[in-house]
Amino acid sequence: MTASDEVLAAPLQDWLTANTPGVGPWRLRRLSGGNSNETCLLTCVETRYVLRRPPRNALSASAHNLEREHRVLGALSESAVPAPRPVALCENPAVPMAPFLVMEHVPDAVSVTTELPAAYPGGPSAVARIAEEVVDALAAVHGLDWGAAGLDGFGKPARFLERQVPRWYRQWQSIARRPLPALERVADWLERNRPDDAAPALLHGDFHLDNCLVSAREPRLLAVIDWEMATIGDPLLDLGLLLAFWGERPVDPPGMPAIQAVSRAPGAPPREALLDRYEQAIGRPVRHVTYYRCLALFKLAAIVEAARSQRVAGDLDTPYARALEYDVPALLDEAAAVAGIATRAGATSTAAAGVSDNGT
Repeated sequence: MTASDEVLAAPLQDWLTANTPGVGPWRLRRLSGGNSNETCLLTCVETRYVLRRPPRNALSASAHNLEREHRVLGALSESAVPAPRPVALCENPAVPMAPFLVMEHVPDAVSVTTELPAAYPGGPSAVARIAEEVVDALAAVHGLDWGAAGLDGFGKPARFLERQVPRWYRQWQSIARRPLPALERVADWLERNRPDDAAPALLHGDFHLDNCLVSAREPRLLAVIDWEMATIGDPLLDLGLLLAFWGERPVDPPGMPAIQAVSRAPGAPPREALLDRYEQAIGRPVRHVTYYRCLALFKLAAIVEAARSQRVAGDLDTPYARALEYDVPALLDEAAAVAGIATRAGATSTAAAGVSDNGT
């Protein structure tokens, strides 16, 4: 046992042995925390699992819903979507660390942010291949027959886009501790330019490269992770977030600059290449790309501003929360720039932002 391993309390040891294929003794190592669900590595003899649980400072119930993640991972387990298989869900408050979700461990897997794994070939080909794998995975998510997979009632697809801006605006209002004028302007633009919903599909809810596990040895996607915000609705909101964080950004420095930062490396494919591959994969053109990019940034800003408010209240002090002082206004300035409405100095026009739109 290493210095970073934790000894688990007997009730947790007993629950894991009774509810998983593994046999103790169990060890736990915390891999990540912060404001995403906390991720831990569980080991017993030669078996490894991943345990996920809400952070101590949860942003909202919907942002850390383990029951939803458990259900969607079960639905995906026999599909073409690469995702970890669920093992067990514990919601019993008498068990230490509950609630938590246990899922399979994906071996040889890493997450990519600013740099590709050292074993990858040099040059732009590796980034291009990863981009193709990520887009293909997203198309597989959106192509899932969610009713046949057992996800009836998983979301409320009717009038999905109509509900988005009011929902996330109320989310911000409930925690607001500073004015965000750009949020008001972006919300107004989104309401005035809302298209009709695309056909409902499974949404990941936070889809970008950082929430994909890739092989440490070759440019190959192994699993899409972090499904706690999944729902059924307009799938193009997922595409909007992926494209919003891909490539050059219209605000310098951008908000949350580490997300998909590898996509700004020399020779990385442009947004247009990802959009073209997605259209080919789903078999139809995508319209209103500008709207979905703007909505994705607006939604993200409204959610993560809660962590900045927690910091102001003295409840949270992490590098992530401190960075939101700049990151949230920058995300909103970027949403405004994508939409072509007024922004602060440093943001560029929609034309400079990348993908040309097929429609409003």
